[in-house]
Amino acid sequence: MKNKLTYLPLIILPVILFVLALYIRDLRGEYYLYSGYDGVYGYLLSSLNIAQLKSPGFAQHPGIVTQIIIATVIKLSHLFWGKDTNMVLDTFNRPEFYLAQINFTFIYLTIFALFVLGIVSYKKIGNIFAAFFIQLTPFISILIIYLITQNAVECTTMIFILLLLSLSISYMYEKAMTKKKNVVYIISFGIICGLALASKISILPILIIPFLLIKNFLPKGLFVLISFSVFSILFISLSPDTSYFLAFLFKSIGNSGYYGTGSEDIIDTAQIIPTLNLIINQFLLFFIIYLIMIITLLLQFIPKFKNKIRANKFSIVLTGIVIIQSAYIMLLFKIPLDFYLMPALMFSVFGLYAVNSILSDLFPQIFVKSKYLYLYILFFFITVLNFNSFRNYIASNILRKSESHKIVKYLKDNYSHAVIISTDFTSSMPTALYEGLGYSGSQRKYYHSILKNKYPKYIYFELWAKKFKYISDNSDLINELNLSDTIVYHSLDDASFKILKKNSLRRQINLIQLSMKFFQISMEKKFIW
Repeated sequence: MKNKLTYLPLIILPVILFVLALYIRDLRGEYYLYSGYDGVYGYLLSSLNIAQLKSPGFAQHPGIVTQIIIATVIKLSHLFWGKDTNMVLDTFNRPEFYLAQINFTFIYLTIFALFVLGIVSYKKIGNIFAAFFIQLTPFISILIIYLITQNAVECTTMIFILLLLSLSISYMYEKAMTKKKNVVYIISFGIICGLALASKISILPILIIPFLLIKNFLPKGLFVLISFSVFSILFISLSPDTSYFLAFLFKSIGNSGYYGTGSEDIIDTAQIIPTLNLIINQFLLFFIIYLIMIITLLLQFIPKFKNKIRANKFSIVLTGIVIIQSAYIMLLFKIPLDFYLMPALMFSVFGLYAVNSILSDLFPQIFVKSKYLYLYILFFFITVLNFNSFRNYIASNILRKSESHKIVKYLKDNYSHAVIISTDFTSSMPTALYEGLGYSGSQRKYYHSILKNKYPKYIYFELWAKKFKYISDNSDLINELNLSDTIVYHSLDDASFKILKKNSLRRQINLIQLSMKFFQISMEKKFIW
C-alpha cells in the first residue's frame, strides 16, 4: 500500500489539467459559436460516415485515428443516450451533445496519458520531483490547454506525444536492455509514431527522437519501417481519396502560403520577421527555452565540456528536441497559424529537464543542494508570466461568447421565419453544419437533404469560394430568395458583405446585415444595390 501511495501526488497535475480544460471549454461556449466549428464539425460529419461503416469524407491531415476515435464515441453515445433510433438524424439534431461526449473522451485520454508520463518518469528516474516537473509538459502554454478542448487532430497528436515521451524516458533509463526488450521498444515506438502520422502528417519531425535513441542501423530501420507500415495500413484502408491527399500534401510543401496557396516557393521570406514577432509575442517562454537548449548544445564546442556533454544520455534527446522545434518554427514561416507550434511546445518542458541534467553534470557545485530546484524556480516564473496571457484569454472569450449569444438570440427572436444568408466565422448552428458538410464525402447528398429539411430558409455563402454553396438543387429556396424584399445577411464584418454584394444577387433588395466586428454587435444595417 505504501508503494502505491507514493504515486498519489502524480494525479495532482492531471486533475488540474482536467479542471482547466473543462473550464476553458465552458468559457468558449458551444462549438458553433464564432469560428469554433472550423474543423470540429467537419470531423464530426466525416466521422459519422465511419460510424456507419462508410468511407470518411475528410483526409487532409489525414486525421484517420482522430476520426476513428470520434466515430467510436458517436456510436457508443447513440447506443446509450440516443433519442432518435436513426443515429445520423440524432447527430444532426443534437450535434453539440455528441461534440461534448467526444471532447470528454479526448480530455480523459489526455489526462490518462499525462498520468502515465508521471508514473513512468517516477519509476525510471526514481525522483518524485523530477516526475512532477516532467508532468508540467502541457502547462507550458494556454494554447495547449485550449487545443485539448478542440475535437480535432491536435487532441490525438497531443496524446501520442505524451506517450512518446513516456516511452523515451523508459528506454533511456532501462537498466538491463535485453534483445527482447529492445525489440519491444522498437515496435512500441513504431506503433506510436505510425498512429501519430495517421493522425497528422506534419507530426513527422517527432520521429527524430526514437530514431536518435535507438542504437545501430538495423533497429533504426526497423523502427522507421514499422512507423510507415502502421501509417500506410490505416491510410490506404480508410483514406477516401489518396490522390487528393498526396496532391494537397505536395502542394503544401512546394508552395508558400496557407496550405500551398502561395507562390512556388517553399517559404515566403517576407513572412520570416512577422512570424518571429508572433512567436516572441505569443510564445516568449517557449522561445527563451529554445534558445537555452541551443546554447547548452553549443557548450560541447568548448573543449573542457565536450566529452561530458556527449557522454550525457540527454545530449541526444536535446539534439532531437532542438531539431523538432526548429522544424515547427520553419513550418510557421510557411503557415503562420499558432496551433502548428503545438508539438514544439509539448517538448519544451522535457527539453528544459534535459538541459538541467546536462548542466548539473557540467557544474555540480551549483547543484549541491538540489538537482531540480532551479527547474521549479524557472517554472514559477513561467507560471507567473503565463497567468497574464491566461487572464487575457478568459476576458476575450467571455466577451466573445456573450456577444455571440446575443446575435443568436436576436436572429431567433426577430427573424425566425426570414430567409437568412450566412457566411463563415459567424455564430450559427446551420453555418457550422453546412461548413462541415464539405467534409462528408459520399454522404454529402444525404446529409444535405437533412439540412434542407431542418433549415428550409437558410443559405450558406462560403467566403473562401466567394459563392453560394448547396443551393443549386434547391429550387424552392431560390424562388423564395428571388421573391423576397428583405433578406437577413449574417456576417463577420462589412468586408464580407462587400464580397457577397460583388458575387451574388443582381437586383435591388433590402439586405439586413447582422455582423460582429471586434465582438460588438452591429444591428440591422440596411443596404440596397
